[in-house]
Amino acid sequence: REVLLSPEFWDEANRFSRFSWPVEFVVRAMKDIGWSGFSVGNALTPLSNMGQNLFDPPDVAGWDLGRLWFSTGSMLARMNFAATLTANQRFALATSAKPYAGSSDRLLTWAVDALRTAPLDSTVRNALGDYLRATGPWTGSTTQLQAKVPGLLHLLAGTPEYQFV
Repeated sequence: REVLLSPEFWDEANRFSRFSWPVEFVVRAMKDIGWSGFSVGNALTPLSNMGQNLFDPPDVAGWDLGRLWFSTGSMLARMNFAATLTANQRFALATSAKPYAGSSDRLLTWAVDALRTAPLDSTVRNALGDYLRATGPWTGSTTQLQAKVPGLLHLLAGTPEYQFV
């Protein structure tokens, strides 16, 4: 009760201030993107590739914190997991995004809000908008949504802003 009601717990300055552990990343991504047809078992190998074997810490002290989660291999494993997850959820994501398909900017705002990232730098946001418009004008068709929304959420889940909790 004391922790949950403390001012430090609710202080906005403490949001997005710590790099997420692999299990935090996986659970958050599954919650934000969707997990229909996906199980925790599907996440065990990616977790291991990210450097965290669930329920099997390296010693009784638990996992090392901090820079261990910043390796090139673990970041690639995060991106690969996000790619697998978004591809698995392609049709559900397109359906969820349909009300926001009127413009690429509106869709991007929906995606950023859906994944609850730290504030994105304008260059990152512009690059994501460019991704949506890369193959021609934005139409918002079902085919375009099925092709672009999973890729957009995959790219968002790979941003530095999504890696922080």
